[in-house]
Amino acid sequence: MSFKRLWEENIIGAILVWLVFSVLARPGWLTVGGGVLIWFFLLYFTAPGIFWNLIALFNLNPEKREDLLNKALSYRPASPRPDINLAILKARQKKWPEAARLFEEAREKPGKQLAPRFQNLLSVCYREAGEDEKALALLDKLLKDGYSHGAVYLNQAFIHFKVGRLAEALTAAKKARALNISAVEPVLLLGKIHFALEDYQAAKDDYEWSIANTSWPVESYYWLGRSELALGLLDEAVSHLETAVQRITEDPLLSDVPVNEAQEWLEKARALKTEQTAD
Repeated sequence: MSFKRLWEENIIGAILVWLVFSVLARPGWLTVGGGVLIWFFLLYFTAPGIFWNLIALFNLNPEKREDLLNKALSYRPASPRPDINLAILKARQKKWPEAARLFEEAREKPGKQLAPRFQNLLSVCYREAGEDEKALALLDKLLKDGYSHGAVYLNQAFIHFKVGRLAEALTAAKKARALNISAVEPVLLLGKIHFALEDYQAAKDDYEWSIANTSWPVESYYWLGRSELALGLLDEAVSHLETAVQRITEDPLLSDVPVNEAQEWLEKARALKTEQTAD
């Protein structure tokens, strides 16, 4: 690791050490303030990229934060922190290719390897940008290197499901579930996989668990109703599809299923229920 990167990555810690020392030694406010002032000038003049990165983190305005992070990067810092922070911001904006490029630049900087959690985020960017095989290669490397984290298996499962490799998706989703039994996201994905495999009872169980463990489930009611409809449980299907239509109408951003699609399946369930009653 270069001295520049070592300095940039430890200068923030230096002020914390100084403050702890000041609390213990109590050298006087003038000495404490002088030390803080010296640290501030060192930060500004010797690590401007880290200085502007720090200012950006305290700015709650996303546009201003992005400008500040770009300013930080204009000083070509050796530390990858500004690259990572801007990459995360771009990912939140769903600007996946830009986020991937920034994570790659952070990974290529000389020094210690990019943390596995950020490599997993890079694979998410690849996945969302349509570079599925590139994402899978990175995930395979993470697992080979011993980073067996639920987020990696979940990401892997999403990609396999996206490209139609259902058996591989099921295996990966089960591993993600096993590593965090309280997490809802792996169970939601398991529900979609089981539904695609036409294992409707398993999908029903998945969505019932998800609804019971989510504060405001929306789309889950749709898939639960679809599973119950496939199983011939018409009363339950109608009830849950009605809830799905209501909640998707109220919160469309919480569902990938459009309300008109949910309404169509509700009408099908009602029609089948009417036929069953007539018989």
